[in-house]
Amino acid sequence: MTTTFSPSAVRAGESPAHRFTLGDTGWSIWRDALLRTTGFPAAWVDRLAAPECAAIADACLAGEAGTAEFEARFAETLTESSGQVDVIAGDVRLREAITWQNPAVAGLLDSLRRSGPPKPRNSKRRYREVVLARFWQRYCTKTETIGFFGPGCWIKLDPREQDVRATPGDDLLARREVFLEPWALTTYAATLAEDPRTKLWLPPSPMPHHLLDGEQLHRPGSPPLELTSDEAAVVALCDGTRTAADILRTLGMSERDGSGLLDDLVRRKVLRWDPNLPVSPHTETLLAQRIAAIEPADPRFAAQAGLDRLRAARDQVAKAAGDPDALASAMSLLENTFSELTGKPARRRSGQMYAGRGICYEDTSRDLRMVIGRRLLDDLAPALGIVLQAARWLTSELGRTYEQGLRRLFGKVAQDVPHPTLADLWHPAIDLFWGDDVKPVDRIARALAGRWAELFPAGPGDKRVRRDATALSGQVDRLFAAERPGWSWARVHSPDLIVCAKSVADINSGDFTAVLGELHLAYAPMTDRWCTWSRDEPDLLLRQTIEDFGRTRMVPLFPAMWSRDAGRNVQIEDAPTDRHIGFAKATGVDARRVVPTVSVRLHMTGDRLMGRLPDGEDVPVLEFFAHFLSTTAVNMFRGLSTAAHTPRVTIDRLVLFRETWRTRVAELADLLTLKGDAARYLAGRRLVARLGLPDRCFVKIATERKPVYVDFTSPLYVASLCTMLRATRDEHGDRVDVVISEMLPTPDQTWIPDAAGNHYFGEIRLQITDPAPAATVGQR
Repeated sequence: MTTTFSPSAVRAGESPAHRFTLGDTGWSIWRDALLRTTGFPAAWVDRLAAPECAAIADACLAGEAGTAEFEARFAETLTESSGQVDVIAGDVRLREAITWQNPAVAGLLDSLRRSGPPKPRNSKRRYREVVLARFWQRYCTKTETIGFFGPGCWIKLDPREQDVRATPGDDLLARREVFLEPWALTTYAATLAEDPRTKLWLPPSPMPHHLLDGEQLHRPGSPPLELTSDEAAVVALCDGTRTAADILRTLGMSERDGSGLLDDLVRRKVLRWDPNLPVSPHTETLLAQRIAAIEPADPRFAAQAGLDRLRAARDQVAKAAGDPDALASAMSLLENTFSELTGKPARRRSGQMYAGRGICYEDTSRDLRMVIGRRLLDDLAPALGIVLQAARWLTSELGRTYEQGLRRLFGKVAQDVPHPTLADLWHPAIDLFWGDDVKPVDRIARALAGRWAELFPAGPGDKRVRRDATALSGQVDRLFAAERPGWSWARVHSPDLIVCAKSVADINSGDFTAVLGELHLAYAPMTDRWCTWSRDEPDLLLRQTIEDFGRTRMVPLFPAMWSRDAGRNVQIEDAPTDRHIGFAKATGVDARRVVPTVSVRLHMTGDRLMGRLPDGEDVPVLEFFAHFLSTTAVNMFRGLSTAAHTPRVTIDRLVLFRETWRTRVAELADLLTLKGDAARYLAGRRLVARLGLPDRCFVKIATERKPVYVDFTSPLYVASLCTMLRATRDEHGDRVDVVISEMLPTPDQTWIPDAAGNHYFGEIRLQITDPAPAATVGQR
């Protein structure tokens, strides 16, 4: 089934079939949701916990137990933990997960699983135990949706149902698939352009920020370039899809003369001449199409043979599922094949928790069917409505403030340029988002934090702040008054919802607490291909999202240097209706969809700054910066407080913020400088007492990509934290920020089941649409 893009229907207020009203809020929640889970049961993270050891350590620190008693118990705990490590290291699925993430580390940990008598805890083994503990905590507690150690699945929200239903299949996974990384495919494709037999059959592409007008080429920041008639004729036909051979045939040019002309235009940076592949989920399909367009048989067969070798090696990786040793061999074969074909090394960095990407990656889908009924959603709707109203206010303020900034820039540009274009405004406007000076978003972030603090006042030492949604409504209306979102993309938000309960039955009986995880403002991550790859119609959610936006998207066409590290996660999923804004040299150009910034004329209509496209359509200039605005907004609810301690904030049953502590590496000196595992373990227990921490926490070091789980009763988890802190101090100094947050839910508050009766951590990624569309002309 094909979804028709009908912004007029959205503006008319019709309720599309893909969403329904969230309680009495007026907002619409989507019927499709994504459940992201861990690949290992929640309770398994406690295999390395040692609450008895912690109790004796606390008694020792309080003077109620002797040092000798603690040291004896600590030594016993280390022995017990080592035994657990041997068991954990022998788990086939764990070995496979680590092999996927970092094959070098998987090999390093092999020694931990060998049978025989207990191994001595020398320095090498202690190091390997700590490394394994870091991987283990991640796979048991983090819902990262990558590989089988974080499988996701699509679930349904059904307003006709009352309860939650969760039915696991016989296996953990319903589907697993291995994909070649886009960067690896583009690297192989680049070798095709080096072969003169192949190059003629590749598509020359224009610079997307250039505009050809007759025989003049307009370039931002430079005077027009005068082309010859032959040059202009060639450039006019180069759209990024037609092969050079086809262009030369159309113009009646010989291969020798035409190739020389194209090479000269490339040298003068008028054209690119390469496979012109985007870094996207479609890279492999487009590469195959480029190869199929090569008419001479020999170079076509050679190019196809190389791609076939990569695919065959990738298929061997897929066939190795469930066998970590076979997987390691298959991945090594794929990397060697890639290097033979390209002369380039595979991107791997040894020994790191988050190693560099390899040639391929695996995505998996969980074998679970789930339906969320209306009762749970209705219970949470009033609290969510408050958060969503604040989100609308935030995007409204961002839109209004950035449009004011753009109008001021336009006024300055217009003093020197008689007929300003978007190209004249583009780079000064980028400084509004990422320049060194104070940016508009900084003031709005302070205003948001101030209003939020007024809504949830906390006294010194408060650990919990609870408010009632009904009692808050009038204050929310005053503090966060806004009629509509600030730009079209800001109409859709994506919160992560975590339900804390011991079972599905407890949820249905009302015995639960919910936690608001990430709140993705003005961003729809459920449309990303890493989420939608397993759906029957992967592009459907993206089309429906754009339908909710109410207008065609204006999408920046990013330079290669901006997107070269994109792969599984691309910057923006492409939709056929998108208009690409050409502002710099880029690859993956389809000139039929590109709007060069130099072609967009700026003008004022009332108080709105507008851009007129070459086809005559007027677009609010703010829409050309929609992606940058959404990137600015997406995580603004994360940093609402920088206080040393922030209490848990709850509306009704929804926890908006977990209890949090903020410190620096320098303030954790005992964990860094004390000698010996026992002394550092006691330092961890002193930290728990000093800050009032729960034993189970997540710790986010500012220089690390992800938070890590730390159980302060566990010698191995504490040793892992100490290792991370020392590495941070040695590389970045001791003034690095450290944020500690309570674990919520805890392992005994998980309910997502498998067929064996285990429960898993998980979060439900929702998509919610504002009932009001973004402002059009005259509505600001």
